[in-house]
Amino acid sequence: MDKITTWQWLVLLLGVRALLEFIPLPDVHDFYGLLITSLVLVVIWRRFSYQERLLRPFLIGVLIYWLGHVFDYIDGLHQGQGFWGHNADILDDILFAVGFCLIGIAFVRVMHDRNHLIAQLHSENQRSQALQQTLYQQAYSDELTQLGNRRALFETLQAKIAAGESGTLLYIDVNNFKPVNDRFGHEVGDEVLKRCAHYIQAPDVVAYRLGGDEFVALLGAQNPQQWILALCQRARPLAQEYGVTFSVGCAAFGGPAPLTADALIAQADQAMYREKTSSKSRSR
Repeated sequence: MDKITTWQWLVLLLGVRALLEFIPLPDVHDFYGLLITSLVLVVIWRRFSYQERLLRPFLIGVLIYWLGHVFDYIDGLHQGQGFWGHNADILDDILFAVGFCLIGIAFVRVMHDRNHLIAQLHSENQRSQALQQTLYQQAYSDELTQLGNRRALFETLQAKIAAGESGTLLYIDVNNFKPVNDRFGHEVGDEVLKRCAHYIQAPDVVAYRLGGDEFVALLGAQNPQQWILALCQRARPLAQEYGVTFSVGCAAFGGPAPLTADALIAQADQAMYREKTSSKSRSR
């Protein structure tokens, strides 16, 4: 039935009506109305038969509606006269009304169930999206600082290298962090790391925490030395309060012979270690 077009239905119904003109039945128009109604109800039943609980009043309403047609036919035969004609004239209207009411109730229940199901699906979809977001945050972000974690860094860096993008990787180590933990406790140490992440997470970079007191920042076209100086300026209150400073090593990516993500991070790590060692030598 789904494959029959509207015009084909129209031709079919008109053809049936023309055919009934040649059948010697009294009140053939009532029979045609019953036939059309039955056809519509069959289509509805085929659509919603899987919801038996909701369609119970529908089936009862259809039976009562058809029974009303039977009494309407009897009424037509007897012209409302006699016992059968008089009672049929009363019952057909009552049965039509009751049947139509039950069919309407069934439709209301089906629509209510449909809307409830749509609301449930929408709610489940929202919960699924929230769960996916939570899982993504757990998989790709650092719980303490909310920066990207090591996994996020490697995926981003590999994508940039594959796309041929150029920039600078800064490997950042927090100096004098262990004395902060030893003197003030881990809670204060965590707050210091959060403040470090806040200073590193500037609008023009993508920042990550590798773990412990080690961070990475990916720069684009910025001058690395100028950016490092600006970082130290931003973090000056932290240095004055806790004696915490940064050692930073740089490694450029995007050249004619691009390094792998591991090699690039190792290169920046070695540069950071040399800078940390030279700073200690100067402080002596």
